[in-house]
Order: sequence, then C-alpha cells, then structure tokens
Amino acid sequence: MTKAVSLSLGLILLLAATASGLAQTSPADTAVNEAVLRQANTIILRQKLQDAKNTVARGDLPGAAKFYEDAYTLVEQIGSGIDAEKAQTISGLASTRLTLARQAQRQDDLREAATQVSRVLKVDPQNPAALAFKKDNERLLASRRGKMPDEPTVQQKTYIANEKTEAGTLTQDG
Repeated sequence: MTKAVSLSLGLILLLAATASGLAQTSPADTAVNEAVLRQANTIILRQKLQDAKNTVARGDLPGAAKFYEDAYTLVEQIGSGIDAEKAQTISGLASTRLTLARQAQRQDDLREAATQVSRVLKVDPQNPAALAFKKDNERLLASRRGKMPDEPTVQQKTYIANEKTEAGTLTQDG
C-alpha cells in the first residue's frame, strides 16, 4: 500500500511539474499545483499517522516519535483544512514524547526528560501534563545541582570511555 501511494503521488507530482514546464505559469496553474501538492501531502500525512499508531502498538516509542515529527512537519506545510489530522498529530506527538520523558526521568536522565518535554511544549504550549512534568523535572534538576556532572562532562563520557579502553589495551600489550 505504501509503495502504491508513493508511486501515485510521484506520478501526480511528475505530471504537474511536466505540465507546468511546458506552458507559461499562470496564477491558475500555480493554484492547481499548490492544491495538488497539498492533497499529496495530506495523503502522506495520513499514512505517517497510521505508521505512527502501528509503531506505538509495537512499543517502539522513539520510532513513533519520529513518525509524529514527520507528520507535524507536513501539518505545518499543508496549513489549514486538516483540523482532525492536526489534532491527531499534536496529541500523538505529545503523548509519545511525554512517555519518553517519563522513561528518561525514571532512568535518572533528567536532561533527556527536559529535552523531550520541551519539544512537547513547542508543539502544544498549553499542554497541562507537559507543564506539570516540566515543573517537576526542573525541581528534580535543581535538587541535584552539584550532585551530577555538567553537560560538557556528560558529552565527554564516550571519549573518556574510549581512552580507558585504549589505556587498558596498552597496559595488556606491555
């Protein structure tokens, strides 16, 4: 089904591009091309939303978040006329990102939790669950200030681990 939809959309866009390339572009042609593009993006949006639902059902929340992000990009490109899809996209993105934020917080990764919840609030600034979570997460971050490494140190973690491995190898070789 995905390939059939993609092939159909590709043909529609190809025909629209060919037709516009052969003739002078009039305002009516531009409007038609824009309508075709919006319709194609709406079909892709619905497919992304279905893929996101299926991915959530499988339990792959990071994958679902990616689908919802792609869907949100399409919502912004399409604009008006897709109120149901827009609401579904925002709701799905918010619930998925909040779940990821809660998981990160349970794993004591408060910075990742803050990143996830800030993305929710960029998309849905009035989300009460996200606002409450952010307030709680900021309280936890403030209570642990001075007891956890700063961001540059966390970013060097991989580098330091590689140096330790190399030092251990050199010690064994010696």
